[in-house]
Amino acid sequence: MKKLYNKFPILIGLILGMGISICFILFEYFLVATGISECGVIVDSCLRIITSILTLILLKVIYKNKFGKLFTTRPPKSTWLYCIPMFLYLLIQFLHLPTAESLTTAYISGFLWSCLQQIGTGFWEEAASKGILMSGMLAKWKDSAKGRFAMVFLTGLCFGATHILNFLFGSDIISCLWQALYASAFGIFVAAIYLHSGNLVLCMVIHTVWDILIRIPNYFCENIQYGLLTDIIYTTEDILELGIFPIVAIVIYVKYKGNKNSEVSSEVTETN
Repeated sequence: MKKLYNKFPILIGLILGMGISICFILFEYFLVATGISECGVIVDSCLRIITSILTLILLKVIYKNKFGKLFTTRPPKSTWLYCIPMFLYLLIQFLHLPTAESLTTAYISGFLWSCLQQIGTGFWEEAASKGILMSGMLAKWKDSAKGRFAMVFLTGLCFGATHILNFLFGSDIISCLWQALYASAFGIFVAAIYLHSGNLVLCMVIHTVWDILIRIPNYFCENIQYGLLTDIIYTTEDILELGIFPIVAIVIYVKYKGNKNSEVSSEVTETN
C-alpha cells in the first residue's frame, strides 16, 4: 500500500478517507438492521472507539516517523483568532436554555454516554477526513492558492456528503441533504484550521466539543418556546455556519504561508 500511496497520494487519500467513513456507516446500519445494536449507545460508543484506533493505525502506516507531529505541532497564535466564530457558535448553544419551559437533568446519563460517543466520533472522523483524506492533497496542493482552495472545499464536501447516508437510519432525504450542507460548511472550516495549524488533535478536540455542546438543548431543555429569541438564535447560527465559516476558510487558504512548526504536510509522501 505504501508504494501505491506514494504513486497516487491524492486519489488513495480520498479513497481511504471516504472508505473508512462509508464502511463505518454501513456497518452501523448492519448492526441496527440485524438488531445487534439493541444495547444502543454502548455498542455505538465501542464501535466508534474501535474505528478511531483502526484509523490511527492506518495514519501511522501513512505518516510513519512523522506520525507524532500530527499531535505535537504547535498551532500559530492566529489559529485561535480564526476559531472565534466557532467559539461564538458554541456559546450561542447556551442561549437555548432560557427558551425552555423548564430545564431537566433527567437525561444526564444519556448525555454522558453521548459525550463518550462524540469523543469517538471526533477522533475517527477527523483522523479519516483530515489526517488521511487530506494527506496527499497537503503534500501536492498546499503551495498554490488554487490547490489550497480545492483541498479545503473538497475535504469539507466529502465530509458533508457522508451525512446523506443518514437516510439509512430513517431520516428523510431532504433532511439528510440539509445535514450534508451544514456538515460541509463545518468540514470546510475545520479543514482550513487543519491547514493553518498542522495539528490534527486540535481538529479532533474542536469536532468533539462541537458535537457535545450542540446537543445541550436536546438533553437539558424541555418544551422549547419558539419566538423572537429562538429566531435570533437560529438565524445567527446559520449566518455563522453557512456564511462566516466558509469566509474564514477562504481567508486562511488565501493568506496561508505555512506553519513553520510543522513539517508533516510537506514530508508526508517522503516518509514512505
